[in-house]
Amino acid sequence: MSKQHQVQAQAQAQPQTRIEKRPTAFHHVYLIDWDDNGIFKEVVVLKEFEDGTIRGIEVERLHPIDKSRIKKIVTSQHADKYELWELMSQITMKNGYNALDFFTVNYLKEKRPRGAIVGGSLMDAPNNPGNDMTFTSGYDGTTSVSGSQKLDL
Repeated sequence: MSKQHQVQAQAQAQPQTRIEKRPTAFHHVYLIDWDDNGIFKEVVVLKEFEDGTIRGIEVERLHPIDKSRIKKIVTSQHADKYELWELMSQITMKNGYNALDFFTVNYLKEKRPRGAIVGGSLMDAPNNPGNDMTFTSGYDGTTSVSGSQKLDL
C-alpha cells in the first residue's frame, strides 16, 4: 500500500473531531452544516468547547427584532476580543432581560461533531447512598453537585 493510500485510510478511520465553520463578515457568525444535510446555514456561535461541540443560534430562526439585537452585539467594539457568551452575559436588553439568558432560553442549540462522547453517566457521580445530590450544569460545560434531592437508583 502506498503512503498516499495509508494517509487516506487513516483519515477515514479517525472520527471527525471538528465541525467545519466558514467565516462570514461578522464576528461569531459562521456558515455551518448545522443539520448534517450538506446545506450550510448562518449560525451565531456562542461557545465552542474543546471536544468540538458548538452551542449556537440559527440566524434564519430569529425574529427580525432578535436579528437586530444579535447584529448589534456581534458588531460591537469588543466583539473581536471575547467569546460571544461572555459579551452577551454583560448586556441587558431594552426589554430588561439579560441577552445571554434570553437567547439561550429561546434559541440555543448544540451540535456535537461525529465521534464526540456525549455526556457522562451516573457511574461518574459520587456514590454515597445517604447523600442528597442535585446535578447542575453550568454554561461553560462544568457540572456541579449540591445537596437537595435524592437519587434513587
